[in-house]
Amino acid sequence: MSRAASAIAALAAALALASCLSSCSSAPKAPDGVFDTRNKAAELAKLGDGFMAKRQYAEALRNYAASLAANSSVDDLEGVSASHASMGRAYLAAGQVDDAKAEYHASLDYGRIALSAAARSIASAGLGEAAFAQGDSAAALARFEEAVAFVQGGKSASDQRALAVALHDRGVAAAALGKATEALRDLEAAQSMNLKAKRWTELGANRYALASALAAAQRLPEALAAAQGALDADKRAENARAVPLDLAILAELGSKLGRDAEAWDCWRRSFDSAMAVSDPAAVRKALEALVALAPRLGEKTEGERYSGLLSKLDAAEASAKKD
Repeated sequence: MSRAASAIAALAAALALASCLSSCSSAPKAPDGVFDTRNKAAELAKLGDGFMAKRQYAEALRNYAASLAANSSVDDLEGVSASHASMGRAYLAAGQVDDAKAEYHASLDYGRIALSAAARSIASAGLGEAAFAQGDSAAALARFEEAVAFVQGGKSASDQRALAVALHDRGVAAAALGKATEALRDLEAAQSMNLKAKRWTELGANRYALASALAAAQRLPEALAAAQGALDADKRAENARAVPLDLAILAELGSKLGRDAEAWDCWRRSFDSAMAVSDPAAVRKALEALVALAPRLGEKTEGERYSGLLSKLDAAEASAKKD
């Protein structure tokens, strides 16, 4: 799922846990052990995360595969499960859903062998993400229910983080199926857990999804507050990819509440941040909104400027399709 559909952050949260599983297993906790290979695997996974943030999926996969090989060489089962989950995330982001499902199934199997409830939960959540990407919300919800069940009642930090991921995903799927009460319950629970643990990126995702669910329920002032909270959390995490989307939903809600001047400023900021992170979809969305809003605010000059930029974007995309 993309975050524009209120779910990309669950993937980010899943990756964060996968990285945690890998790095935790690689930390030199005992003086009589050797951890060089597991430390190397963790470093490779971190490099992969960096490429994911830049949407360079082939490079991310190359590093995750190297991390998998390192973990496999020393039979670090939780690390192997985490590596497969990371590869699944990369394939899913690249639109290769079948490959993603294969990796998540492998992650689930190695989580079973490792007796790691958290690893199994993350893998199940990944399979749910894949089902959601294929438009099967019911199958996704079933996988998210499974992900919750794996870690429900778990006390470890890994279990708690995995539970927050699973609750978020289950809430998003419930919202897609029109189950507003269940969606808000799960999203609020995930928000509470991530706020307590100061997991700012995950918290931003929870609040973005809450804003969407509240808006669908026509609870607009509450939705606006949730959207502002998402922006605050993502800014605290410097989660640059999410900022344009947070600003966009703030702008949309502002207009629905009759605050066009505030919406104009948010769309401008969304455009600026989307340009900075090279997000064409977010750039287009902001430009189209600014062009539509300009006449209502008497922003003729600025409206013409944004209209010109939108025309240039159209031309650039048309040229790219021809090539």
